[in-house]
Amino acid sequence: MNDASKPEITFLICKVAGFGLMLAFWFYESELVGFFLLLFLVMMSLLRWRFPKFSPTVMLDALACALLSTYWGYAHYALILVIFEGMYRRFFWISFAGMYFLQLAGVASFQVVEYVNLHLILLVILGMLCGFFLGEWERECASKHSLRDVEARKLHELEHQQSDMMTTLPKIERMTAVSERARIARDIHDNAGHEIVAAYISLQTMRKLFDTEDRETLELYDAALERLQRGVDKIRETAHNLQTVTSIGVEILLEICQKFPDCPVDFRTYGDTSRIPVYVWNVLEACLNESLTNVTRHARASYVSVELDATQHLVRLCIENDGTIKPGGKVGSGLRNLRHRAISIGGSLTVDADKKFRLVCVIPIQEESNETIDC
Repeated sequence: MNDASKPEITFLICKVAGFGLMLAFWFYESELVGFFLLLFLVMMSLLRWRFPKFSPTVMLDALACALLSTYWGYAHYALILVIFEGMYRRFFWISFAGMYFLQLAGVASFQVVEYVNLHLILLVILGMLCGFFLGEWERECASKHSLRDVEARKLHELEHQQSDMMTTLPKIERMTAVSERARIARDIHDNAGHEIVAAYISLQTMRKLFDTEDRETLELYDAALERLQRGVDKIRETAHNLQTVTSIGVEILLEICQKFPDCPVDFRTYGDTSRIPVYVWNVLEACLNESLTNVTRHARASYVSVELDATQHLVRLCIENDGTIKPGGKVGSGLRNLRHRAISIGGSLTVDADKKFRLVCVIPIQEESNETIDC
């Protein structure tokens, strides 16, 4: 059984027991006024149980008991039930009003200490205390239940982040391998390849300047040139094979924007994007995909603007659209997960939905260390 339901069940049991006692009193006297009062109290209790927002109507119960106490002698006992419920629902003023009505009815005078009056006073105090402690118990259970929901939501978000990281890590590894292959291919083609080709051309030019009749020396020289030519061909082939067909970096963002079917996407880049690490590209790609997905699902945008600004120390991605804005809309789980991912690498993600929907992701770029290793 849920802990939050135990105080409510206890309260209902007390109310049913009280109505049972009032029904016994009615059977004892069979007053028609008592029957209608009991029927009214039961109906109002069921109304408040079904619709908690009508809780203040307990004042009507107190008023009915006070007015009918002159026509039915046991109506003041029903007023004790009203005081009990008023304390349970934290309507303390109803409890004091009920006590005042009892004094007006002349059945609970605190100046005259008689057995009946003392008995009624004790029942009033007992009803007030029971209602108060049951109400405090219910609020304590509700507070614990709310705290448990918060912790469960945090745990669920943490599990979702872990699952997201497990699916993201292989993708980062593939992007890292692709990026490294592209870098090696560029280095071979732009640096080592050009130097070797330049040396080969120089040696071919020097071949014409040789003035010797030693055929054996010329044959050795020609054989070295031929081997060098084969080496150049292998270097070119290796550099070509290392070139990737998978889009990475700015290329993949541009490809996502070009394939978006709902509306035109204006993609612009500023600064040197070659310094952006692979794990940052992964977060930027996720931000762009999530933003465009939200445009498809929730907005009727006529355009989307994407700006990527890379500086020496940070990279900033700004995505904006003029889609329909829902006032008071909550941030979805996708944007919350993106914010957690950005924070986990030292960045931030903000969403502004005032006049236009704008998502801004800012991630710092860690500088590579220039430590030298002594051999």
